Amino acid sequence: MQYYVRNEKDEELVCPSLADLDTLYRQGFLTDDDEVRSERSERWERIGDFAPLGGERTRRSEKPKVLFLLGLAALAAAAIWLLARAR
Repeated sequence: MQYYVRNEKDEELVCPSLADLDTLYRQGFLTDDDEVRSERSERWERIGDFAPLGGERTRRSEKPKVLFLLGLAALAAAAIWLLARAR
């Protein structure tokens, strides 16, 4: 099934498959605010709200949280090491 995508300038792109749409989204070519519809639908919806791509959107939003937590863990490990070494 094909998917039609349009941006804020009303420029349209045809994606031959959901896999192609997913690849363009993951690579950042498409934004959450771009709109998408399948060839069987007349209804446009934001790509950020498009259910088949929801997992990727979730991973994108969680990446900064994971990096922050890893940074905190590294800081805590360094503090423990410094305290243990000072004794």
